[in-house]
Amino acid sequence: MPTPELDAQLATYFETRARQREQDIDNRLAELTPRERSLVRDAAVMGYVLGSRHRDAEPFPLDTPIMRGVVYAALREDGAYYAVLRGAVDQYTEPEAAP
Repeated sequence: MPTPELDAQLATYFETRARQREQDIDNRLAELTPRERSLVRDAAVMGYVLGSRHRDAEPFPLDTPIMRGVVYAALREDGAYYAVLRGAVDQYTEPEAAP
């Protein structure tokens, strides 16, 4: 059964993790050029809008929270996706076309 001590510990943990997530996002965005940040923002917002069009009654959040959510998700994603967000923009190449 939850206790006030446990509730306080969990609240502190969640607040700390939220601050760490925000710092991770800030650190990654600081590594991008203004052009890269602009491309990430535009892609994040367009993806959100296109993914949410079916829910017309729900308001869209502002661009910055959308972008920050995409950056955070990309930082946690495994695989070869999100090269710009992972800091691998210099190594990124387009996949070769199939013959």
